Amino acid sequence: MQRSYDTSLEGPASRRRRRIPATLDPGRTLLVSCFDAALPLERMGLSARGVSCAQVRSPAHLVAPWSDKIASENAPLLLSLSMRETHDVVICGHVRCAALEVLLDEERDRGAFGLMAQVPAARATMDLVRRNYGGLDRESLREVMAQENVLTQLDHLLTYPPLSRGDGPRVHAWLYDERDASLWGYSFEESQFAHQISLR
Repeated sequence: MQRSYDTSLEGPASRRRRRIPATLDPGRTLLVSCFDAALPLERMGLSARGVSCAQVRSPAHLVAPWSDKIASENAPLLLSLSMRETHDVVICGHVRCAALEVLLDEERDRGAFGLMAQVPAARATMDLVRRNYGGLDRESLREVMAQENVLTQLDHLLTYPPLSRGDGPRVHAWLYDERDASLWGYSFEESQFAHQISLR
């Protein structure tokens, strides 16, 4: 997998380094993923005996940054974190994401682009990619955008009270590549998607 240039290491991203890898218990894991991702949950260790982990799904796994004033945007994720004993939170993006394709090619579907562009969590990714990766060819841009979107939404996730504390659940950032069915984990030490996770 082409590695991203980690340009989003400001603000909440500074908290990434204290998260450590660990074996996951599906019964105590929350997965944040895209609503059109066909993820092999059992092979990823996120399902056991036919029961999958808890899930929150949204277009491009967008996570609204925490705000005390806009409770409606934060409620589903906060409820998912609060209503069960959660040891791990996995935010997992995927390379062939329909929502990210809309952001890459606004001419293809102006209506969908207009809706996505209204969402602050999506605009953060768009702005970062336009600012730092304008010279890449389309295929490289698609891959880098998928990586950067996982990290942007991870930063938003880390603003939630249960996750911003040092004793909160561990957070993991993954990227699933449908092209070769590979799963990549973000290395907090190397600041890159450098660790290939073995699918069962």
